[in-house]
Amino acid sequence: MTQYIVRRLLVSIPILLTVVLVVFVLARVIPGDPCLATLGERATPQQCAEFAARYQLDQPLPVQFVRYLEGIITG
Repeated sequence: MTQYIVRRLLVSIPILLTVVLVVFVLARVIPGDPCLATLGERATPQQCAEFAARYQLDQPLPVQFVRYLEGIITG
């Protein structure tokens, strides 16, 4: 019985990582600018640049994904 539980837990790890990756990619593919969606249509380019820097949206996607995972793990 213990082997069965351990096996199921080990199999669930790649499945969970795949689901997290799919959600991350879908969130990045959705059209629209996160800055304009959050700050509104009257946001200036400077405000959008500060927004991107604050939330690290100016980083490469692999770095963003690692930060996303860290956020999920820490809650």
